[in-house]
Amino acid sequence: MHMHKNEGFHDCLTAVLTAQEAAQLWGLTRNAVSDACRRGALRARKSGQTWLVTLADMVRYKNGRYWPDLIPAALQPALARALAEMSNDD
Repeated sequence: MHMHKNEGFHDCLTAVLTAQEAAQLWGLTRNAVSDACRRGALRARKSGQTWLVTLADMVRYKNGRYWPDLIPAALQPALARALAEMSNDD
């Protein structure tokens, strides 16, 4: 079976959110997420005019608060890893 070279990176890529996506998942405004990125309160990277954050960093920023029913199925594996990583940090 031939595997596409990027096939194993799917979880990595789905774990990256734009500020708008993160805002929608956490019930915030895009400006609130962008401001947190600019202040350094939320670890992020800017690509062009778009702030990018990871699901794990959003969970940390919101002190572990999230709403499982709002997290799309494609992000569930990344969320599980983020939560496991957080519990290992304690």
